[in-house]
Amino acid sequence: MCSNSKIELFIIAWTIHYMYIVDTLCYNVPKLVEEGVAMNVGGKIKHYREIRGLTQLKLSQLSGVSLSSLKKYEADERSPKPAQLKKIAEVLGINPNVLIDIDASTCGAFMHYFLSLAKMGNIQFHGEKGTDGKYDIDSLTFSFDSPVLKYFLKEWADGKEVIDHLRAEAVNSPDEVAKNLLLNRADEIEQMLELHAMDSQMLVKQQKK
Repeated sequence: MCSNSKIELFIIAWTIHYMYIVDTLCYNVPKLVEEGVAMNVGGKIKHYREIRGLTQLKLSQLSGVSLSSLKKYEADERSPKPAQLKKIAEVLGINPNVLIDIDASTCGAFMHYFLSLAKMGNIQFHGEKGTDGKYDIDSLTFSFDSPVLKYFLKEWADGKEVIDHLRAEAVNSPDEVAKNLLLNRADEIEQMLELHAMDSQMLVKQQKK
């Protein structure tokens, strides 16, 4: 794989987590923290392990990290060393940086990562400008030049349309069974999008078709 593709895949890994933070944490930090949405290292390991359909025992066997240590990581009783984190990330098919416990509970803390992402993805800004030549805040949008990142964002946008529709239908459904089926399907699509981002090799192959 060429170095440019590696950079683009790194961008995708950060995009998942930090654009999610902009979309949710920045606007409702207290509620999300209270509900445990903001995950630490152990929470992230568990999250991606379950997405991969792995038990703690299976992840332990595949990574070479002891089962007792893995349980302590997920219970937030111990923090994994970089070498252990790398082994776990390799089995989960994600960049170790994704698992790092980064304080991004505020928009200010997030901005550093967004600036790095913008530089690597060659960000482009769009929107109306005022007479002073500056962008209007309500019309300002952005895009990336990276082909792989564009493909991922398109897949994410298309998937979000379906997810939002399913959840809206669930809210309006008087039938509890139908409501649960709609919500479960929305969750499945959300996990599928996350798996696609984790399966970086697949993203590159699909983008080249």
